[in-house]
Amino acid sequence: MTSTSAAQIPAETDAPGASDEAVFAQLKTTYGAELKNVLALYLENSDALCQRLQDAASCAYWQEAVRVALKIGHEADELGFHRVATAARGFADAAYHADDAHTLRNGAQTVVFEYERFRLALEMAFPDLVASDIASVA
Repeated sequence: MTSTSAAQIPAETDAPGASDEAVFAQLKTTYGAELKNVLALYLENSDALCQRLQDAASCAYWQEAVRVALKIGHEADELGFHRVATAARGFADAAYHADDAHTLRNGAQTVVFEYERFRLALEMAFPDLVASDIASVA
């Protein structure tokens, strides 16, 4: 059974850029001096959740994978990272429609891809934030 709701790979024009700058400007306005703490917590939580999503998808635990993906999407959506949330909802929709395991794994990978895309954008916008986050994990 195949669904047209599976997440799509973003177009070349959707690469990190101007739209991310608008999100980051809004975040700076909203969180001010606390922005780096908020983003560090977001990165820490999302890294762990993405690992859980990958583990659940590799074991075909789709209910757990959907739950984790929606949590990743919810946290990203609250910060304005809507593409992550869209990918998570697309994956959940594919699971609801009982798509095949290959399609579901691709959907889970798309959620992780979108998170990694924004992680890269964060690294470009706040190099010291991501470097300190990586150093704290090492």
